[in-house]
Amino acid sequence: MKKYFGFTLAEVLITLGIIGVVAALTIPTLIKNHQKHVYETKVKQTYSLVSNALEAARADYGDPKYWDTFMNFDTSDPDEYNKQHQAHMRNVAAKYFKPYLKVIDEGEGLYLYYMTLNNGVTLTFYPDGGVTPDGSTFIQSRIYIIGSLNHNHSTFMDASRDYSRKDFLMEYSTYTNYQLKFFNYNNSKTRDDYINHSSYGCNSNIQKNRRLYCGSLLFHDGWKIKDSYPW
Repeated sequence: MKKYFGFTLAEVLITLGIIGVVAALTIPTLIKNHQKHVYETKVKQTYSLVSNALEAARADYGDPKYWDTFMNFDTSDPDEYNKQHQAHMRNVAAKYFKPYLKVIDEGEGLYLYYMTLNNGVTLTFYPDGGVTPDGSTFIQSRIYIIGSLNHNHSTFMDASRDYSRKDFLMEYSTYTNYQLKFFNYNNSKTRDDYINHSSYGCNSNIQKNRRLYCGSLLFHDGWKIKDSYPW
């Protein structure tokens, strides 16, 4: 008589159970690590693309200190003030950025202009500055360029922003010597400065839409999300 060797039903069920437990323990980690890698790659790639665009614009238009990038706005008429901001962001982006980037979509909103690049990242251009003591004039000193992996083009502090895993904040200003940098990035700052800032630190105690230093921390850490990063 021939003898047939195989697994009993109990053995099969035990094996499947073990496989299920292992999968339940490892798959979430694999997915999380993949998401981190995508974020790291997109932020690094986009930073490079925008930096290269500015260098190309510099070759065409000369020294950025003479560009019409920053303007002053009369605040007496709120509606006109908003329109001027919006038009200015559209014109700056169209002149100094868009020609040097591969743009697949664009639009505008209150104060801002946005474009989506062919790598899937949406860039939102948003003005920043201060008002004169009498409140009559807004003096623009920088442009925030907010990158988003989920096509978010809201204002830069909107509640929907998540600066630790979906968005990242860059700036172009007189303070950065007309170079693209991440928010308030400075070589003199330490890693702890980016993590523990009381208002905009990249840590889990800060609201996600206020973790503005996460881009700077990622850059400081060589484009790697480390264990202390608030993913």
